[in-house]
Amino acid sequence: MSIRNPADQWTVAGRNILSATNLAALRDCLERGPIIVEHRFYYGGRSPDRLVFDDFEDLESYLEGQASPGDSFWIWDYAALCRDDNYLVTGKKPDTDGCVPERGAY
Repeated sequence: MSIRNPADQWTVAGRNILSATNLAALRDCLERGPIIVEHRFYYGGRSPDRLVFDDFEDLESYLEGQASPGDSFWIWDYAALCRDDNYLVTGKKPDTDGCVPERGAY
């Protein structure tokens, strides 16, 4: 049992992040690559957490163990959003002389 504010119209027909349909979609996406999760806390109990998952079991464990009833989740496909053609900034860490390599693995 959770604490429910009646004004929020709690219902079994609402957007349940743990529904079989949602979990299947998340599992399918995670088979291709990572996802970005924004965990918004019920009534703004604190600032949202933003996480990246690449394993379904880790995500499922987080949803079941770290969330409270009423918390909201917004989830995106990492590969659809984070591409080499739409980054904000990019760079490499300099050495003690302030130099960075022009070439290399990345």
